[in-house]
Amino acid sequence: MSAKMYKILTLFSVGAICYGFMEILNRGYSHITMGVLGGTSMLVIHIMNGERRRGVSLLSVLAVSAAFITAIEFLAGEYLNRYLGMGIWSYEEVPLNFDGQICLPFAFLWFGLSYIGVLADNFLRRHIFKEYPVIVKRGKEKIPAAVG
Repeated sequence: MSAKMYKILTLFSVGAICYGFMEILNRGYSHITMGVLGGTSMLVIHIMNGERRRGVSLLSVLAVSAAFITAIEFLAGEYLNRYLGMGIWSYEEVPLNFDGQICLPFAFLWFGLSYIGVLADNFLRRHIFKEYPVIVKRGKEKIPAAVG
C-alpha cells in the first residue's frame, strides 16, 4: 500500500471511529453513515490543518471545517433522512434548524469538535506519519524547521 493511501485510510478510520464513539456516548447509538461523515470530515480537517503551513489561521481552519461538516450533514440528511426515509437524525426540535437536518447550535459544536480534530491531526502527523505539525505558542503559530 502506498504511503498516501495509508495516510488517507488512517485519517478516515480515526475520524470515523472517533465520531462514532462520540455519538454512541451522546445518543447511545450511531449509524454507519455517521462514520463515513466523520471520516470524510477528518480528511478535510487534515487538508485544512496543512494549510496552516501556508499562513492560514487556526480560526479559519476551524470555520471552514465546521462549514464543511455542516454542509455534508445537510446533504446526507436530505438524501438519507428525507429521500430514503431512514430517519437517522432530526433537529426538528432544536432551535434555529433548517429542514430538521442542520441547526446553528450543532454548527457551533462542529467548530469546537474541529479543534479536537486538529489536535488529533497534529498527533497523527507527528507520531504516525512522522511529519511536523504546526505548533501554537502564545497565540502565534510556529513550524519547526528541522527534525530532531
